[in-house]
Amino acid sequence: MTNHKHLRTVIEDIYSNNNRLTEELTSRLINEFRYSNLYIPAKRENGTLNFIIYEDEDIKITPLFTDLDEFRKFFRDEDIQALQNSFELYQNILKTTDIQGYILNPSSEKYVFKKEFILAISNIPKTNFFTTNPYSEEELLDLKRSISNENLERFIENRANIGDFEGLFEHMANSQLLALMLCDLNIEKEIISLKETGPIASMYTDRVGGVYATVFTSESKMAEIATSKRKYSQLINLATLVNFILTEDMDGLIVNPESDNVLIPRGGLLRYSLGFEKYANDERLSEAMFYMFPI
Repeated sequence: MTNHKHLRTVIEDIYSNNNRLTEELTSRLINEFRYSNLYIPAKRENGTLNFIIYEDEDIKITPLFTDLDEFRKFFRDEDIQALQNSFELYQNILKTTDIQGYILNPSSEKYVFKKEFILAISNIPKTNFFTTNPYSEEELLDLKRSISNENLERFIENRANIGDFEGLFEHMANSQLLALMLCDLNIEKEIISLKETGPIASMYTDRVGGVYATVFTSESKMAEIATSKRKYSQLINLATLVNFILTEDMDGLIVNPESDNVLIPRGGLLRYSLGFEKYANDERLSEAMFYMFPI
């Protein structure tokens, strides 16, 4: 469960800068807010959940919390509930109520965000990547069999391209990448439905110096990963994966770990996230997360 460590780091940096918002700090703050899933307190009264509102210097504000530990520091009343929501809902609250701002973690940071700042944040990311016309099992199997990411691999192998994230992302958006799934079971089927088996596998993440999602250009690149578990591959929608990394407060993404080790930090993903959403979003892959293939 996310604790919004990156959002809290930005707040700390603002305080360290004498509470002055530079262009760089503002950009980081807005980007982290876009992908946040903060908690808001509410109390049930007469069958209705009402937000907790306070008056501060003649403006009505309500607390928001980065995690349940911060929530419990401030509220010890069992009647108060913590509701987790996307940033878009907190914008809508300000549009439809007389609440005029939020105070983040009132027992710690105590940072106040006024209505004007919150509502000025635009380009809110998608929260739903599903479609009514997903690829069938047969189509997913055909996609997996036809994967060829030679252009992306050549780009990665050319050391002159190191640091060229724009070029890297363009190649990634035009590739069909794979995730490595790890499982205790050895299942000999051409395509395995997790809808039938249940959640028996987990995505491989790299945890050296942070928590990084990983993607691979081919199944052969997965051979470099040392593990005692059974390996399976899974097709991914890159836009969905980037959204997941950012909303889950992960530190970034690594392409072909243990071989090419192309590290894309969180800041780079945030900077280009809307581009991934626009150019790397094959919505028909929305069901791909429910299927995997033995390697």
